[in-house]
Amino acid sequence: MKVIVGMSGGVDSSIAAYLLKREGYEVIGAYFKMLDEDKGYEEAQNIALQLNIPLIKIDIRKDFKNEIIKDFISQYKGGFTPNPCVKCNEKMKFGLAFDKARDIVGNAFFATGHYAIIEKNDRMHLKKAKDGVKDQSYMLWRLKQNQLKKTLFPLGTFTKKDIYKIAGETGLKIPQKESQDICFINGKLRSFLKKYLKEKRGEIVDVSGTILGEHAGAYFYTVGQRSGLGISHKEPLYVVRIDIERNRVVVGKREECYFKFTELTDTNFIEQWSGKERKLAAKVRYRAKESPCILRETNGKILVEFSESQFAIAPGQSLVMYKKDYVFGGGIIKKAY
Repeated sequence: MKVIVGMSGGVDSSIAAYLLKREGYEVIGAYFKMLDEDKGYEEAQNIALQLNIPLIKIDIRKDFKNEIIKDFISQYKGGFTPNPCVKCNEKMKFGLAFDKARDIVGNAFFATGHYAIIEKNDRMHLKKAKDGVKDQSYMLWRLKQNQLKKTLFPLGTFTKKDIYKIAGETGLKIPQKESQDICFINGKLRSFLKKYLKEKRGEIVDVSGTILGEHAGAYFYTVGQRSGLGISHKEPLYVVRIDIERNRVVVGKREECYFKFTELTDTNFIEQWSGKERKLAAKVRYRAKESPCILRETNGKILVEFSESQFAIAPGQSLVMYKKDYVFGGGIIKKAY
């Protein structure tokens, strides 16, 4: 059985390819060129040579720019805090890039170095990885059933320590690098945004409306932000809300930055859901802890109510719900209150 392995040149994708070849799969490496910088291809090519597998290059720069980078900038301009990686996984890596690779090699499975587990019985299920620290199921909540059916995650039952050990035993010469948070941003986020968003002076106010200072553009801020406010106060202040229409940044004390309710948009449910109230657990950002919640549909709106208020729920981020160790579904946070 053929399997196309998305290869970056790093240890995770390299060992994913190694493990699948060891299991007897016909492995074809694929490097997805999303940016002009091409160092990763040389590294992936070196690993492919060591593994004695072919490597194809899929150029998706134009689509990546239009679908991911432009959308990222547009979301910030609208006052949201997007997570481009979750959209890239669905639309680019497990979508367009995989389709282009199959056009070259024919029918095949797709595999990556993500830490997650796929199980199949009545339908496809997405499960947390064995390594709780490295688990990346949160980043994969947008994947559809047809994508999960063709996907393999060979690292899901290993810990990162296991992978380093296997890498050492193979004798493969693999660069010791980790994936960047956002691959198309080198340096500070604000510096990147300033290339595309003009400065637009506005007021920084507290929750009662008292003016405390001035900012260079409300879209440069995110809910929960503490640093970079440029105002002095007797106690630390955090961004509570971004008012794009009035170009205002609303700040408050830490306790004023907690929210209990969220409304979701652009949802995807990996598990079947009829719309009836469900008790689950959810994360409001990748590194957040899960917290008990209730999922419900009210007047056509998808709402999530947490048992305990959550700090800095930022519109634009992904809220991912779990049923024990399984991803139930997720959505983009439209508002929090």
